[in-house]
Amino acid sequence: MKIRTKLPLFTSIIVLISIVSITIYAIYDFRMKTLESIELYRVEQTNIIKNQLKDNVNNAYKIIEMAHEMAISVGDFKQKTDTGYVENKVTISNFLRLTLENIRIMRYREAGYIWINEIEPPYTVILHPIRPEIESTAQVFYIKDTQQNVYEAFAEVIYDENGAGFLRYDFYKPGTNEKIPKLSYIRLYEPFGWILGTGVYIDYIDKMVSLKTEQLYEQTNKMIKYIIVFGVVLIALSTIALYFIGKVITDSIYFVKEQLFQMSKGHIIKKSPKMRKDELGEMTNSLNDLIGGVNSYSEFALNIESGNLDADFKPLSENDNLGVSLLKMRQSLKTAKKEEENRRIETERRNWANEGYTMFSDLMRKSSDDPVLMSFEIINNLVNYLNAIIGGLFIENDDDKKNPHFELIASTAYNRRKFKQKIVRRGEGLIGACALEKQKIYLTNVPNDYVEIRSGLGTANPNSILIVPLMIESNVIGIIELAAFKKFKEFEIQFVEKVSESIAAAVYSAKINVRTSGLLEGVKIFDDEKNKLIANIKDKEKQIKKLKRQLRIENSKKSIFEI
Repeated sequence: MKIRTKLPLFTSIIVLISIVSITIYAIYDFRMKTLESIELYRVEQTNIIKNQLKDNVNNAYKIIEMAHEMAISVGDFKQKTDTGYVENKVTISNFLRLTLENIRIMRYREAGYIWINEIEPPYTVILHPIRPEIESTAQVFYIKDTQQNVYEAFAEVIYDENGAGFLRYDFYKPGTNEKIPKLSYIRLYEPFGWILGTGVYIDYIDKMVSLKTEQLYEQTNKMIKYIIVFGVVLIALSTIALYFIGKVITDSIYFVKEQLFQMSKGHIIKKSPKMRKDELGEMTNSLNDLIGGVNSYSEFALNIESGNLDADFKPLSENDNLGVSLLKMRQSLKTAKKEEENRRIETERRNWANEGYTMFSDLMRKSSDDPVLMSFEIINNLVNYLNAIIGGLFIENDDDKKNPHFELIASTAYNRRKFKQKIVRRGEGLIGACALEKQKIYLTNVPNDYVEIRSGLGTANPNSILIVPLMIESNVIGIIELAAFKKFKEFEIQFVEKVSESIAAAVYSAKINVRTSGLLEGVKIFDDEKNKLIANIKDKEKQIKKLKRQLRIENSKKSIFEI
């Protein structure tokens, strides 16, 4: 389907959908507001009726109450009984008869009246102005679709609503045999146990509501007809106008389309001449810019493909998504290249550390029998592995508990073994500080007088000092000191800290072995002396036994001679 056909067609469809949507919303809103006004009308009318019913019943209640008070004020209306004076209700009722007759003739609206019945079963009717023949009788009027007597329902309302309330029910309208909706208000006059009530038929409210509802539907249908006619005319006019406007627009679009089609085939095309000064003309200008920019994109892509990530390229504008994407792609390639380099370096460092761990583990295992040799091998290999210049290994000497100190037992410089005697106590210098604080010390600003490195080319001070404690649990048993012309890298420091754990364990084990060997040698000498002493004791015991035998023999001979 051509765009000159799509434009008026789709526009007409959109207009139609818009009109239908607006129509539905308008009709719905109008209908809802009208229904709300109808319901409000129903509520208002019902409230007006309720207030009228309540006022009439309250007026009758006040009349009876005033008459009752007047009757009580007369002394003759009190009878003497065994328990004292009480009201004579019969006399009071006779006195109120005139009052009831006045209530009988009360009217409001067209046929409103007040009735009175007893609250207790059988609900005897006291007063009924419209049907006086039912007075002093018990009547039964069932509420529509129920088996409940209306007078029983009055009593339930009185009990449930604390002496007064409304009741809606269907009741026979005078002059008809049809039950009509009726609303009554009833109130209890407690001294006599009377229910005063009045009610009106409210079918006229439903009739008014029905009438207003019919008017609503009529207005709604009329509105729909007007909107349909208006919509059809609007769609027809807009379709015709859009067809001619679309033809003018699509001619220019076809020209641009042909240019883009040729570009999509990879053809080299010339820039289009300026034809218009409106948006279509601006679109043609943008196409010309795109034609010029395609060549720059291609050249930049070729540079990226050849690995030239620093090739010069500038997007057509700040909003040139393709150009910005190409720049982001170049940056992503640079980032990926850098990350790859970082991963390579990290892998090399990890391999370097693992090889170091393995080397020192083998070294300590092979030379564990000779602590001094093992110490020199450790410090010498550590200096070489880290490309340091000098290194020293201090071991704690706690043979004299009163004078513990750290002794330099192995040192190396320029890959040569050095024999120095050096003793450091806790807190003295950097070595003592490391032993006291149990933390590594790394210096890159080394004091000039700290250490001097001599070689055949002269003397120089190191650029960095690394001192790491050898820890067993929380105890420092030794110190490693390294110096270098370079600055130790973080991964090298971490390696020394990690390998120091194995070195500490090896040194501690060697130290224990030395002490154990000394103890075993002492035990062996003690056992030899003990064996010699036991042998001497046994020889003495033999000599004593021999002397005892000789003495017994001598005594025996002496006895014989005496006999």
